[in-house]
Amino acid sequence: MARAKKTESTALDALDARIAASEAEGDDADASKGPSLSACIETRKFLGREFLVWLWFESELFEQKFSIEGFGECELWLEKSIVLESLTEAGKERATLAGIAPSGGPEAREALRQGKMPVKAKLAVRRDEQDFALALDADSLSLSGAKIPALLKGEGDDPFHERMTLIEELEGAIESLYRDFLVVRLQAGWDKAVVPAIRAWMNDEETPALIRYKSTRNRA
Repeated sequence: MARAKKTESTALDALDARIAASEAEGDDADASKGPSLSACIETRKFLGREFLVWLWFESELFEQKFSIEGFGECELWLEKSIVLESLTEAGKERATLAGIAPSGGPEAREALRQGKMPVKAKLAVRRDEQDFALALDADSLSLSGAKIPALLKGEGDDPFHERMTLIEELEGAIESLYRDFLVVRLQAGWDKAVVPAIRAWMNDEETPALIRYKSTRNRA
């Protein structure tokens, strides 16, 4: 049963406000000097948070199934813990959700509807019988705590080489997913097609926008 629409701002509304604020800050900067490195990171880190929302959205919409260039068919989901954050007049507000599948609970969707965005999450990836895991920091797009499948340890195998290969494959998978996200994010239809679909998902509503998105992504 669909939840009633909420009147409070959503995570996507918070992003719109953050982008507007960043643009205003940029207008005040000394054009002859250009923005500093820290300013560039600060004004663009919303992309990493959007990326995590999009991964979360696609994982639930397509029952965790992904086809990743250079990595292959796999399942991907958020697990164990997710940290969400919003900016308020009083400062930053954070919510840390933990458990077997914290992103699937009602508290997680409610946090999104209240304007909180994921800033860090643990991801699980399963390819055939291989299980991977990692923590992704949205603001820096850095990976930590990577876990890889047990090494084969066959005769003549080089364990170090095998381990490095698996880590590189995992890093490459996240990079490929981020490229896929940027393609979707930079399309003209982001505001008119993708954002309404994500809003519908956040509110547990099966709207035409959500149905169209699922169809156009061709992964139904």
